[in-house]
Amino acid sequence: IMAWTAMGNSVSQEIIILYLSAIFWTLGYDTIYGAQDMSEDEIIGLKSTSIKFKKNIKYFVFVCYIFTLSIIAFLFRDMIGYNLFTLLLTIFSISLIYQLNFKKEKAETCLKMFKINNYSGLFLFLAIMSLDK
Repeated sequence: IMAWTAMGNSVSQEIIILYLSAIFWTLGYDTIYGAQDMSEDEIIGLKSTSIKFKKNIKYFVFVCYIFTLSIIAFLFRDMIGYNLFTLLLTIFSISLIYQLNFKKEKAETCLKMFKINNYSGLFLFLAIMSLDK
């Protein structure tokens, strides 16, 4: 938001909506990350979304990612078609859904799925940058 405002000298509704999608994306991947050491966090009394939603953790991450994808689809609805943007956005979407394969009992799967977000972010960035042509 700060960079957008600095570049355009105003805050637009679109950038706030994009930021909202980033909040849900962050909630999702941070919950996956937190799942890898939930038992230790519970012992020390740490509060986290992974502990709060531990019985329905995959459902919570799923809902967060669906909100992310829905908001982005709404924001870029006029750009979706047979183009590079849609291809890259589809890969981004698949990467988020793939992350639901984590197993909260196996820390290594949580870390692996969390790290996939590096690629997810790259695909979203490339999708948005492809619109600048």
